Amino acid sequence: MSEEQVRGVDHVSLLVAETDRAERFYREVLGLKTLARPDLGFPGAWLSLGGGQALHLLELPNPDPEGDRPAHGGRDRHFALRVAATAPFAERLDRHGVAFTRSRSGRDALFCRDPDGNAVELLGGGTA
Repeated sequence: MSEEQVRGVDHVSLLVAETDRAERFYREVLGLKTLARPDLGFPGAWLSLGGGQALHLLELPNPDPEGDRPAHGGRDRHFALRVAATAPFAERLDRHGVAFTRSRSGRDALFCRDPDGNAVELLGGGTA
């Protein structure tokens, strides 16, 4: 692989209003594990997405409006997590009272929003 090729995703960063609330969502609802995080001078958390990839939660002012987001997260900025199947996640989302929509393409995918309105896609059929 040459040095100028992209080798994969290292991490995704999301702005959040309250680190504890957002981290609880990603840990309890989506099952992510917390990683060690250096002191960056502002609150936040790092969580494992598997395969050496991470989700960085940054408690910083959000320049994006929270209102007027599409009801279906697939029509908004989002990141996708590959899962074996979406059914267990749909049950977990229901249990936690988190609204979601199914993919409009017919794929085994669902979309939900975290407590800060960030859209997350769960795409079934993949390997961990």
